[in-house]
Order: sequence, then structure tokens, then C-alpha cells
Amino acid sequence: MNAATSDRPARRHRWVARLGLAGSVLGLVAGAVQATVGSRIPDWTGAKASPVALGLLTIALSAVAGGAALRQQGRLSVAGRATCALALIGPGLLCLSTVGRLWYPVALLLVAAGVLTIDSWPDTARTIAAAWYRILLGTLGAGQLLMAAGAAPAIGAVGAIGGLALIAAAGWRSAPRAVTATLLVVGIVPFAALAWAAIGPPLVALAAALIAVAALRRPGRPLAAGGAR
Repeated sequence: MNAATSDRPARRHRWVARLGLAGSVLGLVAGAVQATVGSRIPDWTGAKASPVALGLLTIALSAVAGGAALRQQGRLSVAGRATCALALIGPGLLCLSTVGRLWYPVALLLVAAGVLTIDSWPDTARTIAAAWYRILLGTLGAGQLLMAAGAAPAIGAVGAIGGLALIAAAGWRSAPRAVTATLLVVGIVPFAALAWAAIGPPLVALAAALIAVAALRRPGRPLAAGGAR
């Protein structure tokens, strides 16, 4: 392997960092616009009922994507690259539902960066298959954050805390089992209890509970430590 060939991944990672950071910056701007003047330009921001909350959520997810883009400059394992890819693609797709048309160019940048993050698709597929429960729990947590952004302030705050708890339970590999179980309870129970009249929160709670039980019962693979590294 010559020097030019060996340097290709490094060059690609630099491009991923640039694309991801550009998308993150544009995402921060889009979130700020939604939070401040979103109700005045509904055709561009999706005519959302809760523009401030959705704008703040967009800003937070854009910051997560920016952090994943910055990580491209370091040496990452297969699992690390898979995590960064999800941290770029996830906000890139989720925020299509928070900011409307303003997000279209951001989605293209972040999804492209996420795809280019991966060095080996077969190794990444095996890593994801081994950690399916953590990925699904993180996805449910992100979904709960979206639902919380559109809820009444008190219920929304509980939902946001619960969504973050699910994401923490999914991503904190080294957490003791008792801590993981506590995070799951915080993520599953309060929001579903307060928002039981809507169909979304109870369904998210049921799915998260089923995934959590299946994961915690896997011998030798507790939720906090399972999956490839």
C-alpha cells in the first residue's frame, strides 16, 4: 500500500469533519431562527405549534452533531465511528420534523458526513447487530425528546429528562446495572404516566420497557456493557 492510498481515510475524515461542522453551524442557525422568529415564517419553519421548544431541541441536536464532526480528527474504533455516524445522521433526519424547510441543506450535509464516517461497513454492521438494544433505546429517547418539545411546559420538562435518561442508559456502557435500571425507570415511567392520554408516550414506554427487559436478561451482556467495542 503506497502513501497516497494509506492517506485516503485521513483525507476523507477531514472532509467529514468539514461537512459535519458546516451542517452543525447551519443547524444552530436554523434552530435559533425557529426559536426566535419561527412563528413569523411558518412556510419555512414547518408551522410548528411549539417553535421555541423545537428550536432549542434543534440547537442541542446540532451541537451533538458538531461534537461528532470534531471527533473525526482523532483515532476511532469501529464502534466509535458507528457512534459518530449515528450522532450525525440521527440529528440530520430527526430535525426535518423540527425546523421544516430550513433544515433541508443541513440534513444533506449531516447525512453525507455520517455515511462518510464509516470505514468498514461489514465491521460496522456487526457492531450495530451486537448493540441493537442500545441503538433502539437511544432512538426511542430521541423520539421522546421530540414529543416533549411539543408538550405543555411541565410535561415537556419531564419528557425531556426521560428522553435524556433513555439516551444515557443506551450510551453509558460502564454504568453499574443498578444505575442503568434507574435511568430506564426515569426514562420510561414518568412521561408515560403524565401523557397517558396521547398515544405516543405510552407506546414509546412500552417499546423501551420490552427492549430494556430483553437487554438486561442477556447473559453476560448487560445493557451498560454489551456490544462490540
